[in-house]
Parts: sequence; C-alpha cells; structure tokens
Amino acid sequence: MWNPFSMNKEENKETNTDQEPVEQTERNAEETAAAETEVLDEEKTETSEEQEEKVLTPEEIKELREKASKAEEYWNKLLQLVADFDNFKKRSERRRQDDVLSAKVAVVETFLPVLDNFEMAFAASAQVTDPAAKSLQMGIEMVLSQFHNVLKECGVDTIDPQGEEFDHSYHEAVSEKETDEVPDGHVAQVLRKGYKMNTRLIRAARVIVARKPAEKNEEEK
Repeated sequence: MWNPFSMNKEENKETNTDQEPVEQTERNAEETAAAETEVLDEEKTETSEEQEEKVLTPEEIKELREKASKAEEYWNKLLQLVADFDNFKKRSERRRQDDVLSAKVAVVETFLPVLDNFEMAFAASAQVTDPAAKSLQMGIEMVLSQFHNVLKECGVDTIDPQGEEFDHSYHEAVSEKETDEVPDGHVAQVLRKGYKMNTRLIRAARVIVARKPAEKNEEEK
C-alpha cells in the first residue's frame, strides 16, 4: 500500500544529502580564509619586528660613518699607490733607455778619432794624381763608406752643416770668416763633422761662421 509519509522521508533524505557537501565546502572555505588571515597577521608581525630591528642607534650610525670614512681613506691610498707604482715603472724604463743610450754613445765616442783619421787620409789621397795611388784611394773610400754605414745602422747621424745656419746646440764655432759665398751667420766651413744619436749629441760639429765683408757693410751704410 502506498504510503505518502514514506515518500516525504525519502525526499527529505535526498535534500539533506545535497545540502551536506555545500555546508562542508563553506566550512572549508571559512577555515582556509581564517588560516590565510592568521598567516598574514604573522607576516605583518614579523615585518614589524624586522623594521624595529633595523632601526639603528646614534652610536651605530656614528660607527658606520667612521668605517665609511676609513674605507674612503684606504681607497684613496690604494689609488695613490697604484699611481706611484705606475710612475716608478715609467721612470725605471726611461732610466734603462738612457743607460742603454749612454753606453752606445760611449762606444761611438771611442771610434770617432779613428773615423776622423780615415776622413783625413781620404782627403789627402784625393789630392794625389799618381795613378798608382788610385787603388789606395778607392780602398780608403770603401772602408770609410762601411764605417758610416755601420754608424747609421746603430742610429748615429752625421752633422755636416756646410752652408746651414749656425746652431749653437749642434755647432761649435771656432772663428769667423768674411765671405760672400754663404749668408751672414751661416756655416762657411766645416773643420770637423759632428755626430748625434737620436736627440743625444755625441760631438758638436766644429765650424767657421760666415760674416759679411767689411767693405759691403760700409757701402750699405
């Protein structure tokens, strides 16, 4: 026999069964929200504590300033040491180059008298007209040419200022000569050649400086 009350019970049971998952979900959501709120509160508390810990006292600020000042002082000293060491290396290199150049100059100076003698021998042989002496003249000229080539390979330049303007830095004037062949104040005659290596003077050229004749000077007046 059909019983309406039993049907109502079954409907109520189904209704209660559908409501249980919803209530459970709501409870879980409330618990999750509460847990998140608690975590946020804890993080805020930790942040506040950290901020309180980061607050420095006047003594600590003073100590940090002193350390920063010391660090800057040490940094400046380091930069100065680096600059001094770089200058020391440059000075040492220049001194080494000067020593090498001085040694070369000293060696060249010992050979210059020999070179002067060869040049005088060549000039004397050029005055000889005897055909038998021509071979001797050619031999002297060959040795003299080799001598000059060796000096040039060593960086030695010859100072032969014939007709050039007198330069007291590289020329040594022993007298003056009245002449019209070269301008006044120029080299009229080279008595002995000079030599230099790079900018270092080995020996000044010994010269006679030209001067205008006295007659022309009076005519110009």
